[in-house]
Amino acid sequence: MPPSLAPTDVTRSVAEARAGYDRIAGIYDLVAGASERPYREQARALLALAPGEHVLEIGCGTGETLAQFARVTDHAVGLDLSPGMLRQAKRRLDALGLHAQFVEGDAHTLPFEDRSQDAVFMSFVLDLVESAQIPRFLSECRRVLRPGGRLALVAMSADGGNRAAMALYAWSHRVFPVLVD
Repeated sequence: MPPSLAPTDVTRSVAEARAGYDRIAGIYDLVAGASERPYREQARALLALAPGEHVLEIGCGTGETLAQFARVTDHAVGLDLSPGMLRQAKRRLDALGLHAQFVEGDAHTLPFEDRSQDAVFMSFVLDLVESAQIPRFLSECRRVLRPGGRLALVAMSADGGNRAAMALYAWSHRVFPVLVD
């Protein structure tokens, strides 16, 4: 793999990530919404959430996908480490007349009971986790999933897709490591 596309590790702290997402919460959909939406929608469709199922969205951001889940089930939960993002998500769902539970937290230690979720969804969240912490992070997802539960995960990949976008991301990460993890 060319060095310009080589994966890079996360260098900012959780507190820095929280502050960064709080700062951009009001404009996040303008900055990243359109480019991320097709991938989120594909994963959401593959998750095939059914009415009555319990779904946890890790890193729910501004609530775009959470709103889709809330249209299907009364048991949708959005978790995000950024209070600013959670405020945006709550505003979105309130404006649509939808209901979900909102939880501020860090997914490294999920504040949910074992086997309490039928589905866990996350998009562009694993990219924000230190490589060494990914096994623990995914173990938490497994812990909260019921037997036969489903995990839908959207993540960046240097192996396919838009090589120009990946090269831009890798360059941005090297030049602005605290801003672009």
